[in-house]
Amino acid sequence: MNIVHLLSQNHLTGAEVYAATLVREQILNKNHVYQISNGFFYPTTAVKIQRDVETRSRIAFIKNILWLRNFLRKEDIAVVHTHSRAAAKLGFWATFGTGTALVSTVHGVQHSSFSKKLFNQYGRFIIAVCENVKRQLMRDFSYREGPIKVLPNPVSSESFRFTESAATGKIAVIGRTTGPKKTRTAQVFRSLENSKLELFLVGGSLEDLDLPPKLAKRITEIQAPNLTSDNYSAFSVVVGSGRVCIEALLTGTPCIAFGEALYCGLVTPENYQLAKQSNFGDIQPGSLTPQLPIDQFMHDLEKAAHSTAKKVLSELAREDFSPAVVNARIQRLYESAVFLKRHAAWIPVLMYHKVPDQELQSKHKIFVTKNNFEKHLLYFKERGFETITFDEISAFRRGEKNFSQFPKKPLVLTFDDGYRDNLENASPLLKKYGFTAQLFLLADPQIASNSWDAGGNETASEILSGTERQQWLTSAFSVGSHGFSHQKITALTGDQALAELAHSKEVLEGEFKKKVPVFAFTYGITVPASEALAEKAGYDYAVNTDSGGLLMEEQPFAVFRANIFPDESRWSLWKKTSSWYRRYYYFKRKK
Repeated sequence: MNIVHLLSQNHLTGAEVYAATLVREQILNKNHVYQISNGFFYPTTAVKIQRDVETRSRIAFIKNILWLRNFLRKEDIAVVHTHSRAAAKLGFWATFGTGTALVSTVHGVQHSSFSKKLFNQYGRFIIAVCENVKRQLMRDFSYREGPIKVLPNPVSSESFRFTESAATGKIAVIGRTTGPKKTRTAQVFRSLENSKLELFLVGGSLEDLDLPPKLAKRITEIQAPNLTSDNYSAFSVVVGSGRVCIEALLTGTPCIAFGEALYCGLVTPENYQLAKQSNFGDIQPGSLTPQLPIDQFMHDLEKAAHSTAKKVLSELAREDFSPAVVNARIQRLYESAVFLKRHAAWIPVLMYHKVPDQELQSKHKIFVTKNNFEKHLLYFKERGFETITFDEISAFRRGEKNFSQFPKKPLVLTFDDGYRDNLENASPLLKKYGFTAQLFLLADPQIASNSWDAGGNETASEILSGTERQQWLTSAFSVGSHGFSHQKITALTGDQALAELAHSKEVLEGEFKKKVPVFAFTYGITVPASEALAEKAGYDYAVNTDSGGLLMEEQPFAVFRANIFPDESRWSLWKKTSSWYRRYYYFKRKK
């Protein structure tokens, strides 16, 4: 994939370090990467093009748009990833009406403006570096939640290896000494004026702080633009925010999170998730320059000296801020953004279960008779639908299949559980009309009926089991996972749910000797934590029932499916397969 990172740097910032970390991973993954910016202050191996991305001249801005549009076309750029307000504005107009997708990372609170409220200039997906950025974009600009993804700053645990710091009695305030961080840094040092700690200022200038001369003489100033774990491990405790906190935690150095927005205190396993929401004190919409709570700060210094959670915090940071993990998720957003450039409409996904010969006497209306099912297929044929499976959607999204072959009117037919009548009744009819469908199988091949629905007046229906399951390979169905034994994911612990998702995938792939790219949540029930686990387990998609994203690629692990009932009419089928139906259902049901 050909990628452009668009910045507007005139000095080194966290945004450039963030972009450089992604560039490294993307080049390792065989992408061709360009950086375009006012200036370059952090080393990368990307192709660099210096351009005045941030300019006050309207004429220069228009020239930049025309130049960039030509560059995108000439170099066949798939995605432009912007990292500043000026870059996002240029990227929006340069990619408008082209085949190039736009993705932006928002690194902080955005200033209110009429243009931002009028339209989203950040592109198909917005990457928010913390939860508070996402909240502000939704609150102040009324942006929809679906396209906003919270992905933190990636920080390499190789560069910042765990090296437990010694009790040296040294404290460092790390970060710039301009803007709100100037006030923060001065407050910290003034509070330590009578302490016996050795004081260090890393990355800023004492001249900015206007401290008493006697105090200033006690502070050692260190200019270290490229910090390493060796720098951090030299200190007993670090005061910082954002990336500084992440680097300290990875190294194993206790960190007091105090940024330009708020004081979070000593980062512990108990407050780690809360501190992360504000990027460790840097981002809080509407906040004023925070005041240092001196008593709490002194208490936190004492706690830091006796911290026993350094390794735990390092492991948490290693998992959350891994460049490989963050980049993999961003790569997926790139693919989804390009996919939506080519097909921006909702893709209807219908949910079937049983296809019996005759009506079933059951309170569970999860069947369509064989005759009615054929009427459905005839209707879909008349409407010009072409069926597609999640295996094929994945291939188109990754660029493994040419998008010129993508159906003009795609339709996904899904069947849950693997009933015998799906093989004997549905599959021949699907083949007759040139259709395919996605089948969600239970990974336990010994399950021979839907016992979870049986009881009282309900009788169980036969599910294909044992070696007969191999017949699915020559049917009109493509195999997906439905877990092991029809358990509710939400009734399991996180570890149990991940095992259910990952192991069922592994078992089915072993049984059928092919990739299983999609999971169907049993009972259609899921929560955001389950969706994250489906992604972690290696699926490309996961489907719900009657809830999920407005577009498949916006929430690929919460794909909306429309229930199909025994008495569907041409009108109801038209409605459930119309491009407006998902949005209509969302505003009607609020889910």
